[in-house]
Amino acid sequence: MSDYISYKNNIKSDRTGFCSLPFVQYSTFNGGKYRLCCMAKEPGDVGKTDVNQEELGIEGTWNHDYIKDVRQKMADGEWVPECSECDHLERNEIMSSRQWENNVWGDQIEDIVAKSRENNWEVDQPLQFDFRLGNLCNLQCQMCNKDASHLVSVERRAMIDTGLGLPNNDEWRHDNLKTKKEALLQPGIDWESFEQMLPYAQKIKMIGGEPTVSPDMFKLLDIACELGYAKNIELSFYTNITNMQDRWLKQLGQFKKVIVNCSLEGMGAMNDYLRPPSKWDSVWKNFDKLVEFANTPAGKPIKVRVTTVNQVSNALHIVPFWRFMHEYQCTKNKGIGMSTNQLIEPHYYSMAMSPQWLRDEQKAQVLEFLEEIKDSEHFEDYEDPLMEMVQFGEDSEHKYDERRMRQYVAVTENYDKHRGHDIMTVAPEFERIKKDL
Repeated sequence: MSDYISYKNNIKSDRTGFCSLPFVQYSTFNGGKYRLCCMAKEPGDVGKTDVNQEELGIEGTWNHDYIKDVRQKMADGEWVPECSECDHLERNEIMSSRQWENNVWGDQIEDIVAKSRENNWEVDQPLQFDFRLGNLCNLQCQMCNKDASHLVSVERRAMIDTGLGLPNNDEWRHDNLKTKKEALLQPGIDWESFEQMLPYAQKIKMIGGEPTVSPDMFKLLDIACELGYAKNIELSFYTNITNMQDRWLKQLGQFKKVIVNCSLEGMGAMNDYLRPPSKWDSVWKNFDKLVEFANTPAGKPIKVRVTTVNQVSNALHIVPFWRFMHEYQCTKNKGIGMSTNQLIEPHYYSMAMSPQWLRDEQKAQVLEFLEEIKDSEHFEDYEDPLMEMVQFGEDSEHKYDERRMRQYVAVTENYDKHRGHDIMTVAPEFERIKKDL
């Protein structure tokens, strides 16, 4: 049984707003602003004072009045507005980050909260770090944004300047920048403070940009391995799996546990269309190399997970890709975690706004595939993440939005003009989406 399934089976049914993360995790965010976690809204977006972590550093941010106030409210079971996304997922019986983290920290959190309550809601230091390593990236994925890829910023500015942008949409503002140098956002790691806290760190997450092209990822790996702290740390990071180096594979093997989340939205032409300039043959070669290394004594701490973003363009192509992944697992008898993320923004890519027939066809594909593999030893690994896609599509709050779908059609056609691509070669259902309008 996968980690995902075992955690889910142990989730408590309470719907209080308590979350472990403000008590255990320090989060950075590209551009210097602070937020509680990757799912949370920024303080300024909910009418609170923004916290500039670049000015305050880790120590000044960690016990800032804003965070202490959040800790107190959460300890009393209050839902804070920053956490609306987890609230929404839970109301639709989809596992939230809050639920996951509460299970992960279940053995320690009670004592941490009690000590914090006695200490005016201060906590000695983070036990988990969630680092955004800037927006340096080697890909320009359509569904991405300028905060996660400097190449997306440059490409979108070029499209805006040639009349191929999307006016009056937040993703297509003129603060997309022309040059790669201008578009780079620096990582928000306060190295001086972090190195002092590293001996006590239990978990570290890294997200980019693309971590495997970030100098800060290798700096962190070097420090943790050279000083002997890696063996006490559980490490996880997301990668587009385009960059594979023997050096960091060997370093990963020195950590207590490592989860390598491979972001894969589809195979073959779908990968190449959504994630240029990556090429599927190279991506798959790297993925297979990673899996093979994870099944050697040197790579024993490594767990490989595939994370697929569910969105309009690949909605009917996830099941064929996952069928391919299941066959790969069965043939090689490899343990691979599977998960889906339900895209929320940009709104025009979200299945929450999509036509009902698209959701129905996706559901039919999922149910057919699950019936096919019902006797497989890997069935549970596939069932839950795929059914989360179905539940997301059946959410009563998610309605077909013609305006958003018009934006989706316009953005897609403009990308095709700019890149010389044709979505009909990878997703012919686009014609029906357009015809509906």
